[in-house]
Amino acid sequence: MDTMPAFDPATLDGLDRGIIGIDGLWCPSCAAAVSRAMTKVPGVTSAEVSFAGASVALSWDKGTDLSAVARKVSAMGYRLTPPDTGDGMEDRIVAEMRRVATRLVVAIVFGMWTMVLSILLYLNPDNIAAGATGRALAMAAGAMALPVVVWAGAPILLAGWRTARVGVPGMDSLVGLGVTGAVIASVWSLSVGRSEVWFDTAVMLVVLLTLARLVEMATLRQSSRAIAALRTALPETARRVGDDGNVHEVLASEIRAGDRVRVAAGERVPLDGQLVASDSSFDTSIMTGESAPRAIIKGGTVEAGFVNLSRMIEVSVTAEVGVRRIDIMGVDIANALHARPEIHRLADRLARVIVPLAITLATLTLLVGLTMGLSGEEASLRALSVLIIACPCAVAIAAPVSHLAATGAAAASGIHFRTHAASESLGAVRRVLFDKTGTLTEGRPVLRELQLRSGLDRARLLAFVAAAENEVIHPVAQALRRAAQDQKLLTATKSERFDDGVKATVDATEVMVGSRGFLFRNGITLPEEEHETGLTAVYMATDGEWAATFLLGDTLRPDAASTISQLRASGLILGMASGDAPAPCAHVGAIAGLKQNEIRAACTPEDKATLVEAGPGPTAFVGDGVNDTLAIVRADVGIAATDASPATIALADVVIAKGGMTAVGEAIAISQKSRRILRQNLVFSVTYNVLALGLAVGGTVPPLAAAAAMAASSLMVIANAGRLRAGVVKSKASAEQNAEAKAGTTGETLPKSRTNSATNEIYIKEVDV
Repeated sequence: MDTMPAFDPATLDGLDRGIIGIDGLWCPSCAAAVSRAMTKVPGVTSAEVSFAGASVALSWDKGTDLSAVARKVSAMGYRLTPPDTGDGMEDRIVAEMRRVATRLVVAIVFGMWTMVLSILLYLNPDNIAAGATGRALAMAAGAMALPVVVWAGAPILLAGWRTARVGVPGMDSLVGLGVTGAVIASVWSLSVGRSEVWFDTAVMLVVLLTLARLVEMATLRQSSRAIAALRTALPETARRVGDDGNVHEVLASEIRAGDRVRVAAGERVPLDGQLVASDSSFDTSIMTGESAPRAIIKGGTVEAGFVNLSRMIEVSVTAEVGVRRIDIMGVDIANALHARPEIHRLADRLARVIVPLAITLATLTLLVGLTMGLSGEEASLRALSVLIIACPCAVAIAAPVSHLAATGAAAASGIHFRTHAASESLGAVRRVLFDKTGTLTEGRPVLRELQLRSGLDRARLLAFVAAAENEVIHPVAQALRRAAQDQKLLTATKSERFDDGVKATVDATEVMVGSRGFLFRNGITLPEEEHETGLTAVYMATDGEWAATFLLGDTLRPDAASTISQLRASGLILGMASGDAPAPCAHVGAIAGLKQNEIRAACTPEDKATLVEAGPGPTAFVGDGVNDTLAIVRADVGIAATDASPATIALADVVIAKGGMTAVGEAIAISQKSRRILRQNLVFSVTYNVLALGLAVGGTVPPLAAAAAMAASSLMVIANAGRLRAGVVKSKASAEQNAEAKAGTTGETLPKSRTNSATNEIYIKEVDV
């Protein structure tokens, strides 16, 4: 039973835009038809319908009657509702996938018998088609095709009629025309005592389009998780501080501006606000992408999603649930998903030409034949041949088989094309922008250099720092503990934490670890600073003397520089957009092979999205964090890097499951080959249709030959698409062999060097103080 409430126009009073749910959408073609119908309502300025979101981003002039929009949609068989989000969106698509899968099984089971019986009629052993046996086989083929057309194909026929009725015929209209024409022609042939039938054509079209629809919906299932994945980054509850000082845990949605909430060390901040009790350090990576801690003083602004690292804090709430910065980002993402123009497949555009052309030619052929004195039967057979030739089997499968071939080839390299458009449009991008942390780099700080006082033992110092920083949650402390994981475990017997450091007693030694200022304030003399730009320095003293400086930094992915070089050589415009400071961005960019004018630092999520839209397109954006999601959806092709966040994966058009940066280059190369294959298939399909239609109009192609030619054209399209996977596998094998040969002949290894930030080697330097 449908429990979704109906849309109430009063909820949008005083507004001129909004997102409204649509119940009953079955396919992207349905979404296109609804969008076209809505824009015809007086006062509606734009209507971008998202099939994945089952909603529309609607804009209208003040005073527009939104009830008229609801009535227009209702007349098409759909219903406006409040927008659906989160799990409900995914549940709707999963339920529809089950229904489509059931229809596909029925179509295959019954269609298989239709095909077998039709093949017997085509082969015509012992001339059985001319007798009673032939008619019996033809009628049996029709009986087996009945559940395929009437039940499995019903949504296709309905969607085709709806899209054609509002003037936007797509693939559903084209396939619906072919199915209807084949069935009508077959019934007419049986009614006049003939055994020539074309039920197999109708069955083939229903099976192919239903299969393509199931694949399409499987990719859309992930997109439905976008807003839900963004919300999971935030806690659902908050600890509100009452007027009496007592703390009560309530839903975050119950907190109002002006309330105070308490957040313990290690927890995420639930709402935007200001620090009112004490200073603390925060992991702000949800907005900046950088995991290095950021100190925020009392009175400073914190945002929902920040991780409190140092101590218990209190926050005076300034933005409630729904108006937090991350909520506004969610609305921007929802609007971008609607407003981003979907790349209509060439086959859909061809459908708008072929549908009226086929009907017009078939009608003209019938009328001209009758005018020329042909019998009604002969003129009808010529018209039938035209309709069968125009039946878009090859055109209908050209895009799906090319997409499936590209998807299969990419999957072997750990690359997942999430949509039909992505497998084709990625190969057309002119510009590729990269996030820095977690995309070009590994995404976490590691110990890269250790400067220690002469005569001290490296292993003992690492054990000291790990004991002093034990159970501290911020990324720098975690990096120091990882560096000491092979050393003997020591325990701090006494520990005291400060804003920028820690004092501890470890193995009867007084240990201090912290910033340069922290050690200065405690009377420690430090050596002159000497280290690479972009590294974070942590200082340690033992028993009142400087002992070591730990230099930490992110590391470039091993294949980042080679991928940048490869993409640049292919003529692409490259760039980096990062939330990190200018110095580390310039450092990483230079090592990766990017020019200074290609590097943009200190970018907010909104800045990244603006950068994507401002430059020459089409543009691909490669990112991994929540702060990249807005840029991901604004880009022509959004790519989720290896180990990306769930929100990024949910929104991306292409997901790199393995292979790192190398896979980004491979994905572009596969898409370029897919574009060539798709265009070859479409050119062949259209050429076939044009030539065969000319012959059919002249009466030189009988219906049986037309059906055989149509089947042959479909097989050629499938065979051509198969070349894509074979070519990619061969290229990949050749590349691996070349890499192995090169590695075997050079025998070179990267030297241990303080300037080699593409390795995880620790550079050791002894310093005399």
